[in-house]
Amino acid sequence: MKFKDITIDSIKELQPYFELVEYEACEYCFTTLYMWQHVYKTGYFIGDDFAVIMAEYEGNSFSILPLAKKDKLPEVIDYVIKHFEENDKKICFRGVTKDVIDVLQKNYPDKFEYIEERDLFDYVYEGESLRTLAGRKNQKKRNHINAFLKDYEGRYTYKLLDEEDFSDCLELLKEWTSNKEENDEFDEGMDDESVGIKKIFKNYKYLKNLLKIAGIYVDGKLEAFTMGELINPNMALIHIEKANPNIRGLYPYINQQFILNEFENVEFVNREEDLGIPGLRKAKLSYHPVKFVEKYTVMEK
Repeated sequence: MKFKDITIDSIKELQPYFELVEYEACEYCFTTLYMWQHVYKTGYFIGDDFAVIMAEYEGNSFSILPLAKKDKLPEVIDYVIKHFEENDKKICFRGVTKDVIDVLQKNYPDKFEYIEERDLFDYVYEGESLRTLAGRKNQKKRNHINAFLKDYEGRYTYKLLDEEDFSDCLELLKEWTSNKEENDEFDEGMDDESVGIKKIFKNYKYLKNLLKIAGIYVDGKLEAFTMGELINPNMALIHIEKANPNIRGLYPYINQQFILNEFENVEFVNREEDLGIPGLRKAKLSYHPVKFVEKYTVMEK
């Protein structure tokens, strides 16, 4: 297999293969792979009705699940395993979901070690719960939103964003990144995330049919923005959410309005992983996920 780097032009080749599958993990989305390509050196190979994604981190090669129809997946996994062996590399898959673990254990008994990656579990919520924030469990969220609506009555606007708004997003991103009180525990990876966001903005014309970006302006200044898309017909995936932490209720308000306005019919919303960051884990749990997309690293023994 000869692999090509994932660039913005790769969307034309790869998107049909993402549409072949209904994986729920955030890794199985062109935007995710493109955003983080500079970190993981992600490449791809197009085969006969399938695509293989390979990456590298800290000198170690790994693959995520091949993009293939369910009935062909075992055959393509075998193909990828042979690639590792032929290149004298230790076999490693990352972002493997529980249902595929069962297939691997059956087809390759005693070959692999299976490592549960709790820090990489994606948080999945009921779409209607995020849209309505109904019930006692969401009372605090509603209180924060009501405080925002009262404090800034007549002063805020929600809108979909486009290229002409991205300079405002970058200014907010700069302010958010420099807010040490909010971000001390986020230092690792913030630069990489900023690079990824800038790549999205620079090439948005190639992504705008898939990816939605929205923001909240307060007194004419952008104070929050978010971006997301459908990862499958029944699930929205939220890639990024940034807001001024000094405006009470702004985070829950943009969270709610984005799902309410742009994903009004999805049953589920994937808000990605917490990376083991305590503050992020607490925030994601506070929205009461209905399930996790459990992910495993699979390594040759």
